[in-house]
Amino acid sequence: MLTHATTHSPTVGNNLKKSVYISNFLLILLVFSCGQNSSEKELNGNWREIENEYSTWHFYPDSLVLKIPSYPNGIYDRTEWSANKSQIEFELREFGIDSLGNKVDTINKVLINYNLSDKKDSLFGTLKNNYGEYKFSLLKTENYIEYLKRKFGIEFTLPKNDSIELKRIDPVYGMKIFMNFKNDNIIAKTELSNSLNNLETDIKEFKKQLESYFGTYDLRTERFYLSVYADKKIPDSIITANLAVTVKSNFFLNNKYDAIPIPRPPGDTLPIKIFRIYESEQKQNIGLRKAKEIKTIANTVYN
Repeated sequence: MLTHATTHSPTVGNNLKKSVYISNFLLILLVFSCGQNSSEKELNGNWREIENEYSTWHFYPDSLVLKIPSYPNGIYDRTEWSANKSQIEFELREFGIDSLGNKVDTINKVLINYNLSDKKDSLFGTLKNNYGEYKFSLLKTENYIEYLKRKFGIEFTLPKNDSIELKRIDPVYGMKIFMNFKNDNIIAKTELSNSLNNLETDIKEFKKQLESYFGTYDLRTERFYLSVYADKKIPDSIITANLAVTVKSNFFLNNKYDAIPIPRPPGDTLPIKIFRIYESEQKQNIGLRKAKEIKTIANTVYN
């Protein structure tokens, strides 16, 4: 009597292993999800603060991941959390040094009273912790570009161009400009105004913000530029025509570091750099951004 041995190919074995891994992973997610109440499930996902785009909150079924640069000492932490329809609670473990130089390990209890929008994609709340009470708001979005569109109320589709060599720019120094077509007209605004009519005032205000952050005499404030989020249908020439701006150069400006004061020559100006943002910025992480520098035709001097 002849018998036939049954054999399994490596491919079949690997597929079975993958199926087991996937099943186990889905089972774990189901366990965590079932352990949440309806209010907690509504909060799951990526959120970004409206007041500070660098502050992000990611609610997972089993943890909350925070990145809040503006928080005392800054935060990048993972912690357990719980919520009902009006409150969110969690604790942060903080390490520091007291006045005697001793290491201090404290627990900062955080309580948030909040309300969600009807669409469950905007949160408005008051945060109480060891340092005081703060009002803040969050937007729930899939990525950073969606966040910008909702926050500033303008639609745009960034251009693609994999063949062009893009520069990496630091977003801290760039004042955002948004542009799109609507009914064959250019719709444009800055991050500080609903149009370009106040461009001079907005530039001065943004530079003041940089100075308050770095210091009046810090040369990093001279890295200021315009960061343009323009729809792919808008050519570079339209961007430069609408952003023909220049600033007075601070290269010869007297400051506290000058041993001998040097007067600034009359008419000494410095064109503002313009960078156009490309679709590569669609990621959740908004570190250095990829952009193309556009030649300026600046003819207006702003301080």
